[in-house]
Amino acid sequence: MVIYGILLAVLLVMMLILYIASRHKYDETIEEFEGVYPLLFLAPVSLLLMNKLKILERMHTQVAYIQQKMISLHGSRDALKHTRMFLAQLISVIFLCLLGACLLGLLTSGDHLLFGIGLMFTVMIPTFLINQLSTLEKERKHKILLELPEFVNKVILLVNAGETVQQAIIRCVEMNTNDDSPLYKELKETVNRMTSNEPFPQALNELSKQCAIQEVAIFTTTVLLNYRKGGQDLILSLRELSHDLWEKRKNISRTKGEEASSKLVFPLIIIFVAIMIIVGYPAISIM
Repeated sequence: MVIYGILLAVLLVMMLILYIASRHKYDETIEEFEGVYPLLFLAPVSLLLMNKLKILERMHTQVAYIQQKMISLHGSRDALKHTRMFLAQLISVIFLCLLGACLLGLLTSGDHLLFGIGLMFTVMIPTFLINQLSTLEKERKHKILLELPEFVNKVILLVNAGETVQQAIIRCVEMNTNDDSPLYKELKETVNRMTSNEPFPQALNELSKQCAIQEVAIFTTTVLLNYRKGGQDLILSLRELSHDLWEKRKNISRTKGEEASSKLVFPLIIIFVAIMIIVGYPAISIM
């Protein structure tokens, strides 16, 4: 019990010292991510500790994995900032879990089991948060693949109507009303590059890098190979690509439907067991 009290006191004193040392030092960085990441009240402590221990340099392999996910989710320009804030979130979670484990051990008069459970959560929650990045990356990819066939069809219609490919892409972005779309978010960046007199091939190459999806790369390559020629070559290539994209969209929709059905199995089993208990208990009690 005394050990847990000492550990709790050491953690609280260390957090207090770090908070005083980091006060107002990272205000601008934290304000930028207001509402994006939780536990921002502990972010100054975590960021200072991260810099003092040089975690980014010493854990290069693990950090590189997280940064790769951030590049996919937020683009290469903001990936490092998101990586730093995500690591700060992990450190904050570890701090809170350690405090909770020591507090449990102290309140239960030195119960080692509850302290061990607290330590287990110290490992499990950060692991879960890291694995969640892969889930978010997969969801982003699916959203882009679901929207890409419609976008390609719009481009085909506008090019058929006499628009250039550049103007067709700009018109599609202007007509979009979904601000949460990951595809149109990247397309807006592409349009901004084009309107800033950046060469069209370079803008499309950046789009391919930012999306980091094979289907988008195929679209940009198809456009770059045929946009100067125009005419039927471009239309035929885009139509063939559109057909393949619609097939992939159908497969994704079918997979999502199967996943949704499988998630309903467990609740249905619980409901079935509950009904059996409700119906069977009176008969058993009479016997």
